Amino acid sequence: MTLPHPPAQHGAITLLVALGLVILASMTAFFSARSVLVDQLASHNHARSSQARWAAEAALASAQSALLQSPNLSAFMATPAACPLDLTGPQWQCSAIAVAAHPSLPGAEWRVVAVRDVVHAPHVLTLHARVRLPGQHSQAHIRESVWVPSLAPAPEPTTPAALVLNGCITEAPNAQLQVCPLTHPEPGAHPQAPTPGALCTGPAEAPAVLGFFVPEILVDGVITQEETRACLDLRPSALPAGGRVVGPATPQARSPCRRAAWQHVLGATDDQQLQDWSNAQERQGLTAHTSPPRTVYWVDSPAAWADSVGTTNSPVLLVFSAQACAFKCPHLLAHTHVVGSVVFNSGCQDEKMRGWQAGQITGQLVVESGMPDWTSGRLLASPDARKAFSVHWPPGMDASTLQRVMGSWSQGAP
Repeated sequence: MTLPHPPAQHGAITLLVALGLVILASMTAFFSARSVLVDQLASHNHARSSQARWAAEAALASAQSALLQSPNLSAFMATPAACPLDLTGPQWQCSAIAVAAHPSLPGAEWRVVAVRDVVHAPHVLTLHARVRLPGQHSQAHIRESVWVPSLAPAPEPTTPAALVLNGCITEAPNAQLQVCPLTHPEPGAHPQAPTPGALCTGPAEAPAVLGFFVPEILVDGVITQEETRACLDLRPSALPAGGRVVGPATPQARSPCRRAAWQHVLGATDDQQLQDWSNAQERQGLTAHTSPPRTVYWVDSPAAWADSVGTTNSPVLLVFSAQACAFKCPHLLAHTHVVGSVVFNSGCQDEKMRGWQAGQITGQLVVESGMPDWTSGRLLASPDARKAFSVHWPPGMDASTLQRVMGSWSQGAP
């Protein structure tokens, strides 16, 4: 016979069941509320993240607008800043760009840094924009690269001569000259090393001398071979490896000076662009002994040049300006060896290059005048002479205006 449970025991069981249901309902309500709160926070964070990204895009657009309005790239890059952590080396120039804060985002932190490689790509600028919002610490970092009209494309030379000039040549008595054209090594020969005293061997692939001005002796509208030889007057001993001299087919005027030699080698690149490029490399601390080494030198001093610069892997562009040649263009001392392109802006005034002396140039010499009574110098043409200033421009690119680099936009920390 089973005895019935006491009433008190029934009540305790009922109470426990009721408490369990209450606890279960409370937990359900808690987790439901928590889920709603998490969804609200996620939605809020997403909104704040989107707001930060939009603000960063606005900062990027503001920096691009400032770049369009800047008088030149040097003025735009006038405030040094720390570079992104993944960029190391003296060739990286980084500058803080001032952008106005938006009134709807008080307390937000705005930062834009412009970055460029002053050795290999001085015409490409990467803008890094970062915005950090107050409160929830939402932030966004975006970047985009732009083509900057800081350097014109270098023309492809049809005749990469060792010497390009805008006038005539005469040799001084007892001159020690050698103008070696670009040559093709004989089968089985070792490649020629660009060392002082090296001699050129093998058949010539291009002229030794290319002239853009030859006086017309017979006024018939045609420059003959005899007129060219009379103007570009070098003895056979100065033209090894069958070096040829090439002049214009028709008479060309030199007054006013149209800088034909400069344009043949440097195209539309102007003095200010090269000077700014040289100054940027100097401010970054680049020298002939840094890694990477300095590659562009703009020289205003009339003093003789005494430094050997440039290597086969890093040829230089050495430009002696109109100021350096104001009275007489500087000599290159006998012991110097320059690998790359050497340019004298002598303004079509032959007297500024009279009696010119040099050591060795492995690459190309460009003279914006003639060279009367040329005394000394050894020129060895090199196909790498243009590397210092021949930077990449996409085919058909308009190098005179600011343009986005397609596909360069990205989001997130570098």
